Amino acid sequence: MTADEALTIAVLDASVALAWVLPGERSAQAMRLRDLAVRDGHRLLCPPIFWYEIANALWVASRRDRLSTDGAHQALAALRDFTMESCDADPAACLSLATQCRLAVSDAAYLVISLDRQVPLWSFDQGLVSAASQLGITVHPSAEL
Repeated sequence: MTADEALTIAVLDASVALAWVLPGERSAQAMRLRDLAVRDGHRLLCPPIFWYEIANALWVASRRDRLSTDGAHQALAALRDFTMESCDADPAACLSLATQCRLAVSDAAYLVISLDRQVPLWSFDQGLVSAASQLGITVHPSAEL
């Protein structure tokens, strides 16, 4: 399996999605993942809390004058144009993993979905990246991207 084929399904963390729309957050790695999602029609999975994390981060960015209120709504609309599949994660598994990895239960949901589906995690969140690496979950962005 090639690196691109391994990315056809991935769990998308809010940190990567926000890098696609927030001013000053765009990195070459984030844009590469966005382009893979758009060009290759990657199936992006996320826990239901994803959208609340996104909306909250956009609200905070608006409050801090990083973008206007209209800009926050436009950014949310742009992200909703991506085809993302909301996946439930077993709360007991999330609690166990959160305890094991010293993460918030909501963050552990991304890991539970990655483990259950045996798919990579797309994240810039260092806590998630570290925990995912310890659990044997492939994390992107990585050097090969």
